[in-house]
Amino acid sequence: MDLGQFTLTTSFLLVFLGFLFTNKSNKIDSLIKNFPRSKLSAILLLCIGIFWFLFRHVNNLGEADFGEYKVTIGIIGVLVGVASYFFIFDFLAVRALCIIILFYSREVLDAAFLQEPISRLFLVSIIYFFITVSLYFGAWPYRLRDFLNWLFKNYKYRFLFGSFFLTYSVILVIVRFTY
Repeated sequence: MDLGQFTLTTSFLLVFLGFLFTNKSNKIDSLIKNFPRSKLSAILLLCIGIFWFLFRHVNNLGEADFGEYKVTIGIIGVLVGVASYFFIFDFLAVRALCIIILFYSREVLDAAFLQEPISRLFLVSIIYFFITVSLYFGAWPYRLRDFLNWLFKNYKYRFLFGSFFLTYSVILVIVRFTY
């Protein structure tokens, strides 16, 4: 994908996040609050992360990047994913989501590389924000639970949080059409 497609995709994801947090529904609230310890989310996101790692990164290894060991690296990657399910399952959904966000961030930053600084500024800024957040919550996944508990104490906090994502998605769409 190119920079414009990644801008629209990121904007769509931000709209989705914005509507999740601005919507006042008990079902959505319980899904978001239970996400950090959700077994279904952990399995789904971990499988997506393993699949992405195998087919986007391991599959494209060249000889200089240990390409002759693709099968070994792939088997080790799958074993680490399966072992993480059995041995460190607590908050695994948060860790798996952080992995996916970091993989997506790499793709976006690769597409933005050597583009005009003005055109990629807004997209790269939000991507670096998500990288920082992913590294933080990947290292301390229980902090996401604490953050969500704080966020859901008052609807005003949630609404402002979701409104930030909705506003930024509109900015990204506007910026996309200036490329």
